[in-house]
Amino acid sequence: MRLSELLNTQAIAIRLRARTKRELIAELVDLLENAHDIHSQGEILMRVLHREEGQTTGIGNGVAIPHGKARAVNRMVAACGVSPEGVDFQSVDAEPATLFVLLAAPESVGSLQVKVLANISRVLKEEGVRQSLREAASPDEFLAALRAAEAVHIPS
Repeated sequence: MRLSELLNTQAIAIRLRARTKRELIAELVDLLENAHDIHSQGEILMRVLHREEGQTTGIGNGVAIPHGKARAVNRMVAACGVSPEGVDFQSVDAEPATLFVLLAAPESVGSLQVKVLANISRVLKEEGVRQSLREAASPDEFLAALRAAEAVHIPS
């Protein structure tokens, strides 16, 4: 499963406003819930923040992939955002993160979440892909760039 299959243009923000890790996760959760018509009453936010306490999801190269499982979610969904200024995400390379992918999955998702995370990492390891996503002028452009990258880097 590809990230682009878990998104819609309402789930993409090309200019996130948050300045802290907690604010950024909250902003992405709001984006995700509004875009996918999910009403978790704070469950997704709590689960993602709890997951983040255990180990950072800042994977380096300006990328963070916060994620969590929640009862309020009946299918895997995602939201993406760009923070042009960057946010300290305690990333493994100690650099600020500028490109964010939030994943929310049902508690019963199993190995599909691992496969999706692996596919996201495979696509975002390429600097050209990260650059095209960061420079997207609209959610439509972001999604088009993501789909083009997935076509190259993820086998059918």
